[in-house]
Amino acid sequence: MNVNHIIPIGLLIAGLLGGCAHQAPRSVQAGEGGPITAEVLEAAEGELELAQASYAAGDPAGAEQAAVRAARILYSVASPSNGEGSRYAELTSRLSLLTVRLNRILHDVSPDPDPESFTFPLRHNARIERQIDYYITRAREPFARWLRRSGRYVETLREYFLEENLPGDLVYLALVESGFNPRNRSSKHAVGLFQFIRGTANLVGLKQDYWVDERRDPDKAARAAIKHLQALYREFQDWDLALAAYNAGSGRLRKAIKAQGTRDYWKLALPPETEAYVPKFYATLIIAREPELYGFNPDFESGDQAEEAEVPGGVDLKTIAEALGVTVSVVADLNPELTKGCTPPGPEPYLVRVPRGTAGSFAAAFAALPNERKYLSQEELARRKFKGVYVVYKIKSGDSLYTIAKKHHTTVAKIQRWNPSAKRNKYIFPGQKLRIYRTR
Repeated sequence: MNVNHIIPIGLLIAGLLGGCAHQAPRSVQAGEGGPITAEVLEAAEGELELAQASYAAGDPAGAEQAAVRAARILYSVASPSNGEGSRYAELTSRLSLLTVRLNRILHDVSPDPDPESFTFPLRHNARIERQIDYYITRAREPFARWLRRSGRYVETLREYFLEENLPGDLVYLALVESGFNPRNRSSKHAVGLFQFIRGTANLVGLKQDYWVDERRDPDKAARAAIKHLQALYREFQDWDLALAAYNAGSGRLRKAIKAQGTRDYWKLALPPETEAYVPKFYATLIIAREPELYGFNPDFESGDQAEEAEVPGGVDLKTIAEALGVTVSVVADLNPELTKGCTPPGPEPYLVRVPRGTAGSFAAAFAALPNERKYLSQEELARRKFKGVYVVYKIKSGDSLYTIAKKHHTTVAKIQRWNPSAKRNKYIFPGQKLRIYRTR
């Protein structure tokens, strides 16, 4: 656990000991005593365990008293002695995370985030608290990774929500759904930042064909999610229910509401995944508003600095990367919707995202390439289109390689390439089998 950037003293103040929000009271100022020893740490850990047990038992006042005693032990000494530093850090981290909760429950201490960045009204209840516990303990490493990755998308995508008069915080659904990974694919075949299945993607206008899956396009998927969320909110007039419907489907949610006679999401009996879904969103949002207070110090990835360039159809991403002077992974990361590693073949150009400031030099470099280097062959395009899909053809009496090739819309040379034995041997015989790849 990385605790280098946790602010334990700042957490203690506002509710526990009556100080102001970012200054420790004199009674717990660090540096007043001698080195902390193993025996002292045991005493602090005992108080902390008592505080956590009281909190779990629904006694926040008792938890506060024990936490204060633990804090006085931990923060009234100069420094931990040799060999005790990691244990000291672990205890202060646990105390910090507990104190966040106690401050909110007992003293209404809440973050004061930028209202333009965080607009969604928060909830606090036991189900949300359990999800926070999960994220900061067992799922700490993946959550930290998702939080870092969010920096690449949040600023831009949040603006799309705000433009449509939706809470900008809804962008964090992408963390719940996919960990902000546009290539994420669930066991139910949902794809992209906002995890659309094919049917829903079709309803909200996301294109999916052999070459492009717009569910993986962050911008288009975000706008589709907005469209879907708007429809759900119009139907249910409640964000908790709209979020639940995003996960379970509006039909299933309607049936649950009718059968159970309540529109209170927190009272509805729903599938386990949906019962956890809304608490996950709130827990994510609570941590994202003040990650340092929960032990996260995310080095956010920078946002996509890209612009668009027109590229003809049937061009390999490797060729684009060479003309740009970057690695192919850079181009692929900017264009995750291109599922076959090339622009869609056809007469229409495709707008490819390239690093900002490179579109002009790319156009000149690409134009200078000979045509045989610019475009993928028809055979290669067919191979990519069908991902190596082939049929096994059993040779019949009267067949020749020419008639077989004509029947399967290919050539003798390709059949021989796919079947080395057919090239080595002068004759073919009934009963032999040939592998023939699809080309149409």
